[in-house]
Amino acid sequence: MTDLPALDPAHLYRHAPDLLTESAELLTVSSQLLVQTFAGEAVDEEYQRDYLLRRSVQADRIALLRPTGHSLGHAAEAAEMLAAFDRTHPHLAPAGVPVPAPDAPADEFRTHTRAAYDAKPWT
Repeated sequence: MTDLPALDPAHLYRHAPDLLTESAELLTVSSQLLVQTFAGEAVDEEYQRDYLLRRSVQADRIALLRPTGHSLGHAAEAAEMLAAFDRTHPHLAPAGVPVPAPDAPADEFRTHTRAAYDAKPWT
């Protein structure tokens, strides 16, 4: 993953919603995903990936603001979950954004999150 340019988080996340608003929206989305799962309904994979990306970005942003052991661990875990999803659903992962291997160095997962966010066509 060293071939990706360094993505400046301050520039990358400059238009992201504030963390409190994003937290509320992510809580709603995660509740909807749980309801669908428990009801035995099919979960839309694109919707699920969007949730994982947004959750990983949120955790990354928090870890950048408060780089404590807990926030860094949460950011790493969320980024690894996104990468695992992208490995099993390559058709949904953005083209040109390599997915780190499960045993990759931890910083590569957060780099993947940033590159995936950068590749997302946000409107």
